[in-house]
Amino acid sequence: MSPKSRVLIIAGPTASGKTALALRLAEVSTKAGRRPTSIISADSRQVYQGLDVLTGKDIPAEKANLRLFGLDLIAPDQTMNAAQYSDYARKVIALEIKEHRQVIIVGGTGFYLQALVGPASLAAVAPNDRLRQELNRLPLGELQHRLKEIDAKRLAAMNQSDVANPRRLIRAIEIALAPTRTVLVGGLGYEDSPCRFTWIGIRVPLTILKERIAARVEARLDAAVTEVQDLLAAYPDRSLPIYTSLGVAPISRFLAGAISRGEARQLWTTEEVQYAKRQLTWFAKQQQIIWYDLDEVSKLNLDKLV
Repeated sequence: MSPKSRVLIIAGPTASGKTALALRLAEVSTKAGRRPTSIISADSRQVYQGLDVLTGKDIPAEKANLRLFGLDLIAPDQTMNAAQYSDYARKVIALEIKEHRQVIIVGGTGFYLQALVGPASLAAVAPNDRLRQELNRLPLGELQHRLKEIDAKRLAAMNQSDVANPRRLIRAIEIALAPTRTVLVGGLGYEDSPCRFTWIGIRVPLTILKERIAARVEARLDAAVTEVQDLLAAYPDRSLPIYTSLGVAPISRFLAGAISRGEARQLWTTEEVQYAKRQLTWFAKQQQIIWYDLDEVSKLNLDKLV
């Protein structure tokens, strides 16, 4: 049996430099005459079309021999859960490995990564239409209470925007209540995967992370305002999941004249920092990650990784 190809997963909180490291690795691989590189985003917001600035889609698509995946997969009025992402990413990995390409996964959405590398039996839970109809009639507070009673740990692990999102709460309840026999098995499971995953994590002190986030928000704010303005004009239904994306709410309030530009910037920055803290908590529990401090990343021997 031939050895499995290694797929790199670059993990870490937002603004930690994951994309920059992935591009360095791709460049090293190309210059060394090795396999060309394919980068797969594992970001639950970058799958949306029309959120380029807000979600930081800053990977240059025109780089030679570089293929990008995981971006712009769905329209703003659609959804993609972890199971759907996993199915998509596993198919991409299999095809890219077949073409002898180096695959690098970059992202900070923990439940996407968990679904991707986990057993196929955890990949998806069958929709329960009857349960959804029942839950759709309940107010937000009752959904939160119901999930807390069923699976308090699952509720505690959700971020603030998801806890305030009835659609996400209903899906979480659906998963928590699903017996083993309703789990759908499909795609490449961990055992039958054509690859082995190597996790690399970038550790950044929170003080530096806050500075990076603040600078990034300021740099993107004007373009993000235009982006949200266009989004609101094309998709006025504020209940769409895309409107729970970081930065959308404060910018929407700014556009409505409710807050100033400075207030919108600060609120967006706060949302990003809070999200980064949740990411740090999740990644800290992943024992398979090989961590590098920020100052170590620039000194890494990249030849050994690709």
